[in-house]
Amino acid sequence: MVPDKSSSCWRQILTGKKALQTQTLALQMLLKRLQRNITPTTSEADIGIAIGELHAFFTKYQNMLSTEIQSL
Repeated sequence: MVPDKSSSCWRQILTGKKALQTQTLALQMLLKRLQRNITPTTSEADIGIAIGELHAFFTKYQNMLSTEIQSL
């Protein structure tokens, strides 16, 4: 089951405090793009948007991301 958007795991992944290993190219590309846009000066609103986008991806493709979801 995909963790709720309010879970700290999403912020940790986006800020690089938690590494997420994946072989899924689409997820790798999404993570790199989102992480590149997150800096120490990024607003909470923008971080929330990035978390929402990452959460939506996991929700949509949860069947093929079962290994990644378990590691969250």
